[in-house]
Amino acid sequence: LGGLRARDVGLGAGRARAGAVWTAIGVPVALLAGRWAAADPQLCAVYPLDRALSPAAASFLPHAALLLAYYVAWELLFRGVLLLGLRRRLGAASANALQTALSVTAHFGRPAVETLSAVPAGLLFGVVTLRSRSIWPAVIIHWTVGVAMDWFAIRP
Repeated sequence: LGGLRARDVGLGAGRARAGAVWTAIGVPVALLAGRWAAADPQLCAVYPLDRALSPAAASFLPHAALLLAYYVAWELLFRGVLLLGLRRRLGAASANALQTALSVTAHFGRPAVETLSAVPAGLLFGVVTLRSRSIWPAVIIHWTVGVAMDWFAIRP
């Protein structure tokens, strides 16, 4: 990571109290966002990516675990390496704008509502990461959106 330590890219606890507050606020919002997303026909045409996914624990729990690994990697790259890793060189606002722009481009080819939603979400996840000095609140919130969307999409 170019001389960066794990805590420099948000892998530590950071400001744990701030992270807990942001997570407590973000998880209910993420559940609502997942519920809303699952009602969107364009998103349901794409998600869940595993079309054999079912609400049965033997199907859904491994899926949720894989999504957790995915979101840890996502947040480590965008909010950890790019945002926290570049904030001293670029300043917090510029680093947040850069990581958001790059994370939005990673959504290109997905439904328009997802790509457009990535703009405010990326900025907000950036603020949460900057304030908490940790990627973990953003990981939990982002993962909750994805898991909730898939869960509500497959429920009858």
